[in-house]
Amino acid sequence: MDKKSCRTVSSRAQTIMPPESKLNERNDATYCEQCKGYTVIFDMVSSEYVCSSCGCVANDKFFNNEHSSGYSGQSGFSDRSRTGMPESLAIHHKGLSTLIGMGDTDARGKALEPAQKLKMQRLRTWNNRSQLNDSISRNLEKALKFLNNFGDKLNLSQAVLESAAYIYRKAAIKKLAKGRSTLGLVGAALYAACRETATPKTISDVASVCNLSSKDVMSHYKLILRELSLQMPVLHGPDYVTLIANRLDLSEKTKREALKIFSEVQQNRISIGKNPRALAGAVLYLASQTCNEFLRQVEICQVADISTVSLRKRCKEIKTTLEV
Repeated sequence: MDKKSCRTVSSRAQTIMPPESKLNERNDATYCEQCKGYTVIFDMVSSEYVCSSCGCVANDKFFNNEHSSGYSGQSGFSDRSRTGMPESLAIHHKGLSTLIGMGDTDARGKALEPAQKLKMQRLRTWNNRSQLNDSISRNLEKALKFLNNFGDKLNLSQAVLESAAYIYRKAAIKKLAKGRSTLGLVGAALYAACRETATPKTISDVASVCNLSSKDVMSHYKLILRELSLQMPVLHGPDYVTLIANRLDLSEKTKREALKIFSEVQQNRISIGKNPRALAGAVLYLASQTCNEFLRQVEICQVADISTVSLRKRCKEIKTTLEV
């Protein structure tokens, strides 16, 4: 083969095959398209991906994760490990089941014969029955639908839902759902997951979404703690400050001022033996006055679920000690 033909083959190869550097340029890297940087970190508190350079929160518009399902270039064409839905405990079959499509056509797109249609319908029926062949599976299918629905209403992250699903699965395996309210156990699992992940949600929030009383959810919650031997972390004052401030739609300046006052309250040991919700409401009330964002005491008391007497007492103690 002469030099001219070699150059022709080489040029064709360059035209057909893309450079390997372009294929693997951003392989397996979560990057920010807003600032074009690779400085994306995971916030354990809010369960979100955040760019540490520009501060953008994870959004399909700004962030891109190249290691996703589907086609990922020639190097990953034969790798089928990322295709399909990811494994999830919040789905009763964990996202690993096989589904038979409803289309009555073959691989070539031709319509099936009547006998084949009946056969495929029977296969679909038995496929669904095989996935729900015992009482625990049937209970999980029903309960996890409620769990995902309630999680959406509470605006919980996927990490909290996965934790709640794991707790409910453990309760179902120990047959705690037998003879008890499914909604009560789902609400208890959601509240336990919020406590585990330090998500500021009260028992009243969960009970209102589940259409149950706080007493019912609390009784099932105590049952789960006792039978599963779970130990829950205690929510601290700053968590309640953030929760109440978000519900009152306060500015970031007021939130920072309230957290600053609360840290001084803890340093002076005023918070010992006090209701954390009352302290959080008091520091938010004082911070709103400092930042010229005046709030009524009744509004704070309704959101924090405290009395106006408790709020005034805590405000008086903080003013006297810190001379605010």
